Amino acid sequence: MKRTLLILAIAYLVLLILVWALMWTGMNSHWTITLLLFSPRWVLALPLLVLVPLTLGYRKKLALIYLVHGWILLFPILDFHVGGLPFSKSASVPPNTPVLRVLTSNLGGGDIDFDRLIQLIEDEQIDVVLFQECKHRLAETVFKKLDWNTRQEDEIAIASPMQLSDAVLLARKPESHANSAAAVTCTIRLPDEHWPHDTLESHDRGNVRIRLVSAHFPTFRPALEKLQRFDFGNGPIALDQMGEAYREVVGQVHRSIAESEESVIVAGDFNMPVESDHFQRFWGSYQNAFSSVGSGFGHTKFTRFHGIRIDHLLADQHWQILTCEVGPNLGGDHRPVIATFSLRTE
Repeated sequence: MKRTLLILAIAYLVLLILVWALMWTGMNSHWTITLLLFSPRWVLALPLLVLVPLTLGYRKKLALIYLVHGWILLFPILDFHVGGLPFSKSASVPPNTPVLRVLTSNLGGGDIDFDRLIQLIEDEQIDVVLFQECKHRLAETVFKKLDWNTRQEDEIAIASPMQLSDAVLLARKPESHANSAAAVTCTIRLPDEHWPHDTLESHDRGNVRIRLVSAHFPTFRPALEKLQRFDFGNGPIALDQMGEAYREVVGQVHRSIAESEESVIVAGDFNMPVESDHFQRFWGSYQNAFSSVGSGFGHTKFTRFHGIRIDHLLADQHWQILTCEVGPNLGGDHRPVIATFSLRTE
C-alpha cells in the first residue's frame, strides 16, 4: 500500500505539472485546453480529498509532498494571487504621484442596481469608467446623476468628469455576434489638479494625453456549450472557428492602438482568461492590473459551478499599477474591476 501511495503521489504531481505547462503554452489554443481553461479547475484538486487522508493513515511523512501539489493547484492552475505575489511585486504608492482611478464592468446579464453603482463610483473616487453591455437608458440614468461626460457606441461606453475626445469605433464583432461594437476608444487629458505642483511643468501636464479603450470581445460560449453537451463532432470545429473570429477582431483593435503616442489603458470584457494564447499573443506585453497587484482569485464572472477571470484592466508601460480589486455584485452576471494607475513621470 505504501508503494502504491508513492506511485499515486508522483503520478498526480506529473499530471498537475503537465496541466500547468499546457495552460501556459501556445498549445492551449487547442480545443481540449481551451475547454479546460473555461471549466471548473477546482475539479483537479478532488484527488487530494482521497489521497491525503490515505497517506496520513499509512505513510505520514509522504503526506508532506502534497504541499507541492497544493501550491501548483492554488497558484499556477487556479490563478490565486497575494497582492501580486508570487509572480510579481506589488507596487506602493509613491509620494506626490498623479493617480487615475479606473472602473470597468460588463453591465449585462441581470438588473443593475443603479443607486449602488453610482454609490460605488462615488465612494471609490473613480475618475474613469468603461462599461460594456451598457444600454443607452442605463448610461443616461447613471451619467446624468453623476454629471459626467460620456461617449458611447452601441452598448460600449466611456465616461469621466474630465473632457473626452470624440469616440472612435475600433472594431465590430462578427455577424454571429450581431456585428455589434467590439471596442471603442477616446482620449482624455488629466486636469492640473491630478498633478502635484512639483511633478511636471504646467505646459507639460497639459500635453499629457491618455488613450482609453473599452472592449467587449466575442464570447466562446456557443462553442463551449456544444462541448459541454458532448458534441465532439461539431464542438471542436465551432471552437476553432470562434478562435479565428476572435483573433481577427482583437488583432484589429491591437493594431489600431499599437502605434499610439498616448499612454494607453485597455479595459473590458475580454471573454478570455489570462493564460489563453488568444489573450497572451495580443496583450502579453501589457500590464494586467489584477495579475500585477491583485489579491485572491479575481473572478469576475460566475456560473453555478465556478468563477472565472475574463474581465481585465490593462495598461502599457507608461503606467505603474498601484492597486486592483474586484468590486461587489451590482446585479449583473459580471463583477466590476477597479484599479489605481500612476502615470510614470520619468
